[in-house]
Amino acid sequence: MSRETVTKRCEIAILGAGPAGLGAAWELARQGRRDVIVVDRNTRPGGLARTEQQDGHRFDVGPHRFFTPNKEVDALWHEVLGADFRPVQRLTRIYYREKFFLYPVSALDALPKLGPVQAAWALASYAAAALTRDPARATTFEEWVSAQFGRKLYESFFKTYTEKVWGIPCNQIGAAWASQRIKGLDLWGVAKNAVGALARKPKTLADEFDYPTLGAGQMYERMAERATAAGHTFLMPAEVVGAELDGPCLRAVTLAGPGGRVRLEAGQFITTLPITRFLTLLSPPPADEAVRACSELYYRDHLTVNLVVGKTGLFPDQWIYVHAPEVQMARLANYLNFSPAMAGRPGTTPLSVEYFVFRKDPLWARPDGELVAFAVDELRRMKLLDPAAVEQGFVVRETDSYPTYYLGFEGAYAKVQAAMDGLQNVLPAGRGGMYKYNNMDHSLYSGLLAARNVLGAPGAPFDLWKINIDAEYHESASRGP
Repeated sequence: MSRETVTKRCEIAILGAGPAGLGAAWELARQGRRDVIVVDRNTRPGGLARTEQQDGHRFDVGPHRFFTPNKEVDALWHEVLGADFRPVQRLTRIYYREKFFLYPVSALDALPKLGPVQAAWALASYAAAALTRDPARATTFEEWVSAQFGRKLYESFFKTYTEKVWGIPCNQIGAAWASQRIKGLDLWGVAKNAVGALARKPKTLADEFDYPTLGAGQMYERMAERATAAGHTFLMPAEVVGAELDGPCLRAVTLAGPGGRVRLEAGQFITTLPITRFLTLLSPPPADEAVRACSELYYRDHLTVNLVVGKTGLFPDQWIYVHAPEVQMARLANYLNFSPAMAGRPGTTPLSVEYFVFRKDPLWARPDGELVAFAVDELRRMKLLDPAAVEQGFVVRETDSYPTYYLGFEGAYAKVQAAMDGLQNVLPAGRGGMYKYNNMDHSLYSGLLAARNVLGAPGAPFDLWKINIDAEYHESASRGP
């Protein structure tokens, strides 16, 4: 016998307890709003920035760093965690051709490691690109990067990793993605920096970041605690499985969780759910063109194989970009190098191996035990790990993790955005809710501004769609005074 659906009511409902949802909850709590319910499908807050635990060992859902030029967000982070928010000296490298290359790429480091033939090829292609460089004419990621760095450097340091992440060829990814995420890099500028010349450092690269003592999720767990203390209610785990419209307003959403179904009514909703999924849950459905647009947009899914290794000193990086085509992993993180407290006991190292996939891919369907064995074997082949040192492992599957900027997605995106804007009491926020590849600071800030729109705060309404992923905003080489 099915259990009866319970009805709950609140003034404001927040769908999703990731950085954006908790940013909204934080602001509402700060302004004295108590009648708020926050919903999330996971048992832990933080969304894609949550920290999972296994026998005292801690693993983020992929490596996260806290770095922003947004002074308000930075101040909020420090207010939330205080002494538990600590600076970390960054070391990140690229694994390619069985060698490790510094990231940011340094000419003095990379060219000798490529070898004389490959280095000469790289320099020649870079010089040839410089003679005809016009990135403004590029329409694809491949064209943009090749114009900036030459074909050889594109193939060595951009192509394989990018295609692992997105699952489509680089000539099917829009040039806007490259201009946003790689803005400001210059081979000769990096070389000048390496020898101490006065040159502007690339804006997309930082040498230091802040990190919570107990993982990225500690930030959002603490924010959830503060919101709860302010009177907010958290329903977790609870999946949004339906949404009822009354004209242009959302009347209620239906939640499914271990305790049964809940019909949640609210006067105002802030949603961080994947925008395409949210719109297709609406009843009655949006216009046909919006439904078609939802089917044309898609997200990349994410697998993390988390390993407890019974030794330390494996490698010094916080994370490694794996550009090698002979293995499927895309990134490898060592959480002991983020914070020693991430290890459950002395003498152990928590590692995470990341795979970017679609749910239709065979890798997604493999049993957890096979995935653990597969990741361990890839690490063995890379000579980074003795399989005998692995004590245990588990898998985290995360759907709808990365909105895909395929070539020509903008038309469908505009229709989806218009459909969302047509809802009078719903505000989108965050990476999923806005179909934007946001970093944590963008997502949190979108939640803060969504809450201020609800409250009618000074300066409102804020245009949330303008919180973008421009490299000038999301990362800077300068941490300020």
